Amino acid sequence: MENNKSIAIIGEGETEWFYFESLRIALKYPFKIAPAMPQHSDISHMMKLVEEYLSKDYDVVICLIDMDRLLTNKKEFNKYKQIKAKSTDRVIWIETNPCTEFWFLLHFLPELAVKHYTTCEEVIVDLQKYMPGYEKTRKYFRKIKLYEFLRENGDIERAKRYSEQLFKLSQSSPEDNIAYSQIHLVLNLLAEWNASNSQEELKSEFHERIGEVELKIIQFLATSPDSDVKAISRAIGLRQSRTSDYLKSLLASNQIECSEGWRKTYRKK
Repeated sequence: MENNKSIAIIGEGETEWFYFESLRIALKYPFKIAPAMPQHSDISHMMKLVEEYLSKDYDVVICLIDMDRLLTNKKEFNKYKQIKAKSTDRVIWIETNPCTEFWFLLHFLPELAVKHYTTCEEVIVDLQKYMPGYEKTRKYFRKIKLYEFLRENGDIERAKRYSEQLFKLSQSSPEDNIAYSQIHLVLNLLAEWNASNSQEELKSEFHERIGEVELKIIQFLATSPDSDVKAISRAIGLRQSRTSDYLKSLLASNQIECSEGWRKTYRKK
């Protein structure tokens, strides 16, 4: 496997964004999560994002798909199948049925079990037995580091094993519509790439190490606390939108803190 891989991960919603962002921070993976915060979840919009990142010479674009919405919308599902069939090997479609929360649930199941869910809400009811208070909201996701919580309280290797087995079962009997996930493929791929690039960083959008940008922000806040996004972006030489992305990462990793109110300012913890 060649070095200097670059990868974009596109999720349909906020759940995927917060999970992979917490994974990126915990494992120090220098990949990009796109978009910065999802606004749309239709297949056509995701395909526009795919084309955008391929045009920026990303080696691979991973698209995370929740199947619950697609399976209840025949027109959208057929469009997805057509797009997926025409995709090149630079685009990897990763499905979870019915939703990403099922991947979370697999971390806690004591034994492999075939599950049938009609909606994501049904999955969340079971998930709350292991993650009390879980809710699919930005407020909740900002309070908890999803990947780290699952790693510390569940069993990731077991989740990957169950995920692989259930996906094979779903392929052998698709008419049964059993719950499954392919997210284990993403984790395996990222781990493989990280191992093959142990001496070199993966390329970011600006061909620079993400850690270096975060360090610049922390160093600036050490001497200029209570600075807003505009001041920080001017100091480190990035657009405000990109600076906001890095600030979100630093907030999630608890390295900086943010003030309340309409004009948010930041300071080093």
